Amino acid sequence: MAIKPPDLLNRLPSVSELLEKPPIRALADRWNRSVVAGGVRTFLEELRSDFERRAADLPSIRELAERAARFVVSRQHHSLGVAINATGRICGSPWTSTPLAEAALERMIALGREYATEPGAASTKARSELQSALCRLTGSPAAAVVHSYSGALWLALAALAADREVLVARAEVGDVEGADSLPKLAAAANTALKEVGATNRTTAADYEAAVSPRAAAILKLSNDSYRVVGETAAAELDELVALARDRELLSIDVLGAAPLVTPPAAIVWPRRSAQASLAAGADLVIIRGDALVGGPACGILLGRYEVIRRVVEHPLFAAWQLDPLRTAALTATLACCDSPSLGADSVPVWQCLSTSVENLHNRADRMAAQLAHVEGVASASAVETRSPISEALLGEGWPSYGVALAAADGELASLENRLQTARVPIFGRLEGDRIILDLRTVLPRQDKSLVDALLGPNTPQTVA
Repeated sequence: MAIKPPDLLNRLPSVSELLEKPPIRALADRWNRSVVAGGVRTFLEELRSDFERRAADLPSIRELAERAARFVVSRQHHSLGVAINATGRICGSPWTSTPLAEAALERMIALGREYATEPGAASTKARSELQSALCRLTGSPAAAVVHSYSGALWLALAALAADREVLVARAEVGDVEGADSLPKLAAAANTALKEVGATNRTTAADYEAAVSPRAAAILKLSNDSYRVVGETAAAELDELVALARDRELLSIDVLGAAPLVTPPAAIVWPRRSAQASLAAGADLVIIRGDALVGGPACGILLGRYEVIRRVVEHPLFAAWQLDPLRTAALTATLACCDSPSLGADSVPVWQCLSTSVENLHNRADRMAAQLAHVEGVASASAVETRSPISEALLGEGWPSYGVALAAADGELASLENRLQTARVPIFGRLEGDRIILDLRTVLPRQDKSLVDALLGPNTPQTVA
């Protein structure tokens, strides 16, 4: 029963009182007690401010404890920045990384559980093992890894083309990663970009006409965040490799979200792999360590020994080297990629892309029946859809199934806000007057979490 004292503010319980209640005590046992106490304190301060703004009944201390527990849990999830991806896109905003394989997580936990020593024989051996794995998988003569994709591109430009020109197609001069753009990275590396061709059409002859004594390399960049549509044409990689060799220039292929090796047969990825790029003769290939590779966010450089040596010998390379935790995670991920069938079962991104439409349909049917009861949802139904996967990829997307949510009273913005502020934030895709929760990018283990986040953990479950 609600308490109605003359002075509600004086009847609010203290932080210590709430910490002894079962819902809060359970959180304190799971997490750090001071973190939970801080969350409860913030909850009470916001509640006190709310009472000061308006007259309201004070809930019982039991209800306050339950509300405080939900508040602390929601803040914990939001502060970690984790969310359920139901957008159908595996890369691009708002995602900054992709889920890791269990083997990679186990290696990180095992390493992070203990004290770390200064860089020495152990860390050198770990980096050597990682480089050997990359070379074995791709056929690359040499390899190096740094802690960001844009950092890998900056290092390559700084080490190979400082005070020189790099030829690049006009359509490829754009964003690289986050706020980093190719012009910004080139300027920081003291490299001059020489744009060739038109925005929608570039030929090998355009590159050849732009070669000058100051030219150091020809760069081909595959964008992850946008694409040029309409009548377009671009020079093929083998044409640029041949031209670079003829003019004694370096050929650099910046692939972005592409697979390291040929993925399983169920995954028909439209962008060439790093392995294929090296086979075509590229002197240097730069690729993201997350996305289609499936490892932690980082930048991978593959190529001729002399080219990688020049990058590694750059004075700032040591500042960009991959940390031990991500080194361990990437090494474990590459072990999964040794076998395409193993990778399809253990690398989360490969799992998502190789899941059958029938499987997605069954999951959508089960989930829709429960999500129809979510507050603010007028209806929920399983629908056939197409996953965009990446903004940069051409075509109509991949066949998929999802759950279409219609908002009560047409308040789509309110429903979207409810999804994104749930206990575990959920990001879907707006299509007309509905929100589509595309299951192509939702892992099966997340189905229950998605339903729990919106309905509560005590709701009867029928999701497998």
